Amino acid sequence: MKPVFGIDVTKDKRSEILNGTEFITKTVSKQHSEALEDKKEGLEQTLEKSRFPVWLNIVKYICGIFALIVITSIVRELDENELSKIIFENAPILTLSGLSCGVIWLILQIISKKKEKKVLEEEDAEQQIDNIDKNIKNNYTELGVPQDAPSTDILFFRYKVKNEEVRPYALPLQTTPYINLDLKIYADEDELHIADVESVYSFKKSELKSIKTINKKISVPSWNKELPPKSPEFKTYKIVIANTGDIFFKPYHVLEIERNGQKFGIYFPGYELETFEKLTGLKAENI
Repeated sequence: MKPVFGIDVTKDKRSEILNGTEFITKTVSKQHSEALEDKKEGLEQTLEKSRFPVWLNIVKYICGIFALIVITSIVRELDENELSKIIFENAPILTLSGLSCGVIWLILQIISKKKEKKVLEEEDAEQQIDNIDKNIKNNYTELGVPQDAPSTDILFFRYKVKNEEVRPYALPLQTTPYINLDLKIYADEDELHIADVESVYSFKKSELKSIKTINKKISVPSWNKELPPKSPEFKTYKIVIANTGDIFFKPYHVLEIERNGQKFGIYFPGYELETFEKLTGLKAENI
């Protein structure tokens, strides 16, 4: 089964060819596409300008870690020794070095936050974000996406095919192969539609075959919903937030589609099942 929102890297790990282009029925004009891209690039440049130099971030990180280790060691020793004895007799150089690193970390933290705030204000980052939002709304209007179309998370991932099985593939430095795309979803009498800011993907309801449930825990790197992941509404999905920031949940589902004898799949998190069942008329099946 071919993931609609996926990239096959079986033969080429660097491939950027996105599956599912055969389902695209509408595309935004070049003018609107380029306008949105320009504004995104402008915001990225602003954010880059607001960041601390890499070498100073490294210094801040090292100082912070060292100070934390020293302070933790001091706290552990407090039960047995007086603070003055720890500082001046047991390990004076180590203690003072740790405290100095703590001060350096604090100073760099304050400077970095001030720089970030100053640049974002000077570049009017909030206005840039508002302009991007307006462009996105204009694109949706051009594509004919209903204003009340709900947002939905769709799982995008690279994968390899081995023994006819799709195996998600993570790039170097990726902690998870999955990315949860924040897309619009809606349906009319004959078709299910999924839209990003540039295109509409349309699937005839007669092509929708089933919704399979995969009882396996996977993770995504971000959270798109207005409610936080630990909200009661998401309790069923056993969501766990890892130290890396990745968000783990179980299960996920695959909407199976068949067109011209070929099988496709739209992968989505368990917390989107109600939306898909409502719009497709299908009920999830366990496998």
